[in-house]
This record gives sequence, C-alpha cells and structure tokens, in this order.
Amino acid sequence: MTKKRVSLLICCMFIVGGCLWWWQKPVTSPQHSSKAPGILTPQTNEIQDRQVINKDKVTINRLPASVSFVNKPSADWEKKLTQSLKAQAGNSLKELEIKKERSLVWTRDENALLVESVVVSMTNTQDVSSSFRALVDSQTGKVLETWDRTIFDPMDKSGEFKFKLDPRYSN
Repeated sequence: MTKKRVSLLICCMFIVGGCLWWWQKPVTSPQHSSKAPGILTPQTNEIQDRQVINKDKVTINRLPASVSFVNKPSADWEKKLTQSLKAQAGNSLKELEIKKERSLVWTRDENALLVESVVVSMTNTQDVSSSFRALVDSQTGKVLETWDRTIFDPMDKSGEFKFKLDPRYSN
C-alpha cells in the first residue's frame, strides 16, 4: 500500500469512528427528549420539596411513573398573578395580598402541573375585605382552581366580579 492510501484509510477510520461515537451518545437536551413534544421534565430539585396531590387535592405518596409535566416553575408567577387579578378587579380594588402556603405537584390524569397553593386577600375601596384559596400555575401565574371563597363578595356589588380560571384546567 502506498502512503496516500494508508493516510486515506486512517482518516476514514477516524471519521467513521467519530460518527459512530456521536450516533451512540445519549441525548440529554429537552429538545431531543424521547417524550412527546411539549412535555417538560423539570429538574429534580424543582419538584423534590413539593407535596404530590391528585385531581381531588388529596395527598398521594409518589408520582406515577408515567406522569408527564406540562409546565416548569417560573420566578415571576406571583407578579403575573398580581397583574391579572388587578386587571380583573379594576377600580374597585384597593388592596391585594397573595400569601403562598406551599408548592405542590398536582396530578391530573397522566399530566402533572407544578402549582402554588395561595390565599388571596382583597380589600375594596369601601374597606370591605374578602379572601379565597387558589391553586395557581407555577409558570404562568394563572388561577387554576379556587375554593373557600367568602359567600358575600364585597369586591363587586353587582355580582359580576369573578376570577377567570384557565379553561385548560377547569372542570
């Protein structure tokens, strides 16, 4: 064999070896995940301190193996929630307080949402207070479900003041 052929053979071996190494390399980026498109996999530290609840808000011991996350936590969920509630309340709102109780993983069917359990307290311009509890999306700050709302809601005397729930998650 001539020196040119030996050099060419060695170069081809390096190229083929590099291609095989790259092809067998495990893919770790979220864009190339083996899960379906649009499914997120939060970091372990993002979910380890969260209590897991089912769709009826009952605590369960662990996440099912087949669960897929549909959101990731965001640092500005509370800011987004505050803006949304103030926009809905309009001029009748004097004071708004959002108190985070805990962070949760809310499993619904085969999907899991990272949510915040909060107490929302409001005072209107006539100094009448009202409050309720809510589950809020940890990424978007959207209200997913509410309960423990006061029977008399002084925020809107006409009865038209209602919080808009994210339609993707309401029953």
